Amino acid sequence: MRKEIAWISPLRTGIIYAAIFAVVFVVMGILRLIFGGMMGGIGGGVEGAEMMGGGGVTGLIGGLVVGAIGGFIGGVIGAFIYNIAAGIVGGVVIELKDA
Repeated sequence: MRKEIAWISPLRTGIIYAAIFAVVFVVMGILRLIFGGMMGGIGGGVEGAEMMGGGGVTGLIGGLVVGAIGGFIGGVIGAFIYNIAAGIVGGVVIELKDA
């Protein structure tokens, strides 16, 4: 059975993207903490690296917040653009079957 995705909820898409990006940024922040400590520092001699989220736990929390906010905004904008495009050229067609 074929179905067409004609509309995507921007708010729900933003929430899902926020959750996904927050998890990704936390995982990446943890890896940065682990491997940055092994390599003698996150910044590697670059001035201002700590201000860009390289400063340990504060960088991890900052990454979580920035990832969630950026993911939400990106998800809302992406769903909004999809809805406009789907209205003009038609939505994505998917095929569903019973398990």
